[in-house]
Amino acid sequence: MSLEIRWIEDLLTLEQERSISKAAERRFVSQSAFTRRIQHLEQALGFPILDRDSRHLEFTDAGQILLATAKSIENQLQATLALLNNLNRSKEITVRFAVVHSLSSTFFSKFIQLFPEHLQEFKIELIAANVGEGFKLLKEGACDFFIGYIDHNKINQINTDIIDYLKLGQTEIIPVCITHNNGEAKFDINKHFPLLSYSKNAYLRNLVDQVILNQLNYRILYETDHANNLKDFVMQGAGVAWLPRITIEDELATNKVKILADTKFSIQQEIFILRNKLNKDSSLQQIWSFLKKVQV
Repeated sequence: MSLEIRWIEDLLTLEQERSISKAAERRFVSQSAFTRRIQHLEQALGFPILDRDSRHLEFTDAGQILLATAKSIENQLQATLALLNNLNRSKEITVRFAVVHSLSSTFFSKFIQLFPEHLQEFKIELIAANVGEGFKLLKEGACDFFIGYIDHNKINQINTDIIDYLKLGQTEIIPVCITHNNGEAKFDINKHFPLLSYSKNAYLRNLVDQVILNQLNYRILYETDHANNLKDFVMQGAGVAWLPRITIEDELATNKVKILADTKFSIQQEIFILRNKLNKDSSLQQIWSFLKKVQV
């Protein structure tokens, strides 16, 4: 199967305009040419992405998944461009943060903004990793700091002669889905529902499974290591996902998504930052000293 890169912009434009003719105009092609491009995409994939029986332009389940993937690619491209822009900075002090996937976008960007101006001059390198990978990178010196969810059992196992840690905050992992125009949730977890899940080797998958296995009736529609991808799928209406509250505060405040259950199905998690004490770099010491002052 061969796909052209333009399908990403075609899909994103179509979702924004909700009209074939308007999307074609924005993409500078005729309506018939744009329609053929969508049809060629469907033929390449082997399934329809638009619901042609609907009165309004709607995406099928497959189309919603493809659209979420397109948005994820666009976000990754924007993040890459932002990192490339940092290459133009005059100071070449690079600080490497390994961050668990679910905190690598919204939370991490807010975290960096807390830094005072003189610390913001450093060039930041972000490495998205799961918990196990983050610890490995830190111990091997492949990153300077690791930010992730650490439970108390793991904290107690840390060799504090080598690794230092600070608590940055806490969040809840909560079940959410999008809302209809009337503000009601699209799905009900008390009934059979499509689950957007973390992959089996993900830290959050184990936590969620402990809460929902043999408790709820669901089918797994999609699996990934990346909570950001799950959020994109949720916003497309594809299903229900357990997401860190800290990553969807804006969507909750504007009622774009809704929490589907009480605290019975919520999971409390603490967020820590860790560093390798054997690295004596003065720039890293400055960052750590600042974080100790603002520690939660």
